[in-house]
Amino acid sequence: MSYRLSIFQITKWLRWVIAVQVLAPLELAAGVTLGVGVRLQDPDGEPPLVVLAASSLQDVLPAVARVWEKAGGIGVRFSFDATSRLAPQIFRGAPADVFISADGEWMKWLEERGSVDSTVVFPLVTNELVFVVPESTRSVPGAPAELESPEFEILALAGDNVPAGRYARIALERAGAWDGVASKVIRGGSVRGALEWVATGEADGGVVYRTDALTEHRVRVAFSLGGEGYPEVVYPGALTAQARNPELARDFLAFLRGPEAMAIFGDAGFGRADSGRTVIQVPSSLVNPWSAVRLSLVVALGAVILGLIPAVGVGWMLARRDFFGKSFVSLFFMAPLVVPPVVTGFLVLSVLGRGSFIGGMLDSIGLPVPFTLLGAVVAALVVGFPLYTMAIRSAFDTIDRRFEEVSWTLGAPPGLTFRRISLPLALPGIAAGAVLAFARALGEFGATIVLAGNMEGETRTIALAIYALLESPSGRGVMWTLIIASVTLSLIALLGFETLVRRQRRRLEDHLGH
Repeated sequence: MSYRLSIFQITKWLRWVIAVQVLAPLELAAGVTLGVGVRLQDPDGEPPLVVLAASSLQDVLPAVARVWEKAGGIGVRFSFDATSRLAPQIFRGAPADVFISADGEWMKWLEERGSVDSTVVFPLVTNELVFVVPESTRSVPGAPAELESPEFEILALAGDNVPAGRYARIALERAGAWDGVASKVIRGGSVRGALEWVATGEADGGVVYRTDALTEHRVRVAFSLGGEGYPEVVYPGALTAQARNPELARDFLAFLRGPEAMAIFGDAGFGRADSGRTVIQVPSSLVNPWSAVRLSLVVALGAVILGLIPAVGVGWMLARRDFFGKSFVSLFFMAPLVVPPVVTGFLVLSVLGRGSFIGGMLDSIGLPVPFTLLGAVVAALVVGFPLYTMAIRSAFDTIDRRFEEVSWTLGAPPGLTFRRISLPLALPGIAAGAVLAFARALGEFGATIVLAGNMEGETRTIALAIYALLESPSGRGVMWTLIIASVTLSLIALLGFETLVRRQRRRLEDHLGH
């Protein structure tokens, strides 16, 4: 009975894994819009204005809003996130009055779908791209051409699905440096993520907005990627189609272009956008779906192979040995099952990052873990190891100990007994655990994006590709291709798991019958 219960539990876990694999990226993109303490009503009885704005404005817009409110304006509540996440929320009917984007492509996308009032769309402020390095950097580059130097091994950019990442690539292309540095680039989820990698020393440098660089004391600006010949970063603002109070929203947008607001923007490093300026549209780069599928299979298979011997060892130890601290050991190996994957990824990055003792040693022998294919494999292994171990432990638990005891009484040493008796009987269960870990690795997202980044052709697995496509105006068709591939692979894994479980049960019943 205990065996049947454990198999039932494992089957439930696998189905949960598949559900998370398919739905987690969708949930992340849908997001909750009101991230800043929401007040449902203004003291005067009017509901506050709800403003969705690019994350690079989160340090300056609240200050502007305070001046607006002191001048008698209605209360304002903000939600800051990547433009690529906010725009789909507005399209789906998020209760926003004003939208401020970091580029023109998403604004145009919303205009075409009637989600913003096309008569009230105009540029507000400008920003500038800069290349930053950690504060401790001794040799600071003075131009893009110097980034090809071996001293700069890892360069951090925002994801190519967000405006800052697309602006950065175009700037480096126009500087003639992209071909020489493309292999060094790692992609973060946002410009703030790329900035954090540089600040912590995980990257040797990165391209971010000047306004973001000014807020981080652990980095310094090496050179600018602005001016003639470079893309101009313009933030357009618009009135949404579902604005509850269009007149007040128009007044707020007009205030943002006034002298008081512009003075605050200027202090934060932003420039004023001319009313006649054209808001440029930076095209999205398409994701190669088959590259993501192929990479997912490689990462999942690598995680299964790398974890096979440790999983068998831990599973057998927990099933066959009683020792002091066994509960703690079990808790340690099961922790990734309940700890958020993003937290797991951060902890692994802290242990294996370039600045850590272990990570530094691995890097010195040519085995760097962060932002590499190996990092993606390690992330998948860590989050899938609990399922791997549980299935194998269950397989050993179901083996009648009398088989092993008879072998010992006949003079066979423990090692031989394990190879000749225990291991063959547990093989279907071990294979089932491998399939379970493989399925979990296919759907891994949180730990991978933290530890390995989101690099096309190197660490961008199916889950990461779906996440990127959800944030691209032109990515819906390719996204469905990946979703179908993901579901198909998951169903195949589930079928294989069920087959192996039945085989394990029949094998044990045959042995018990004899």
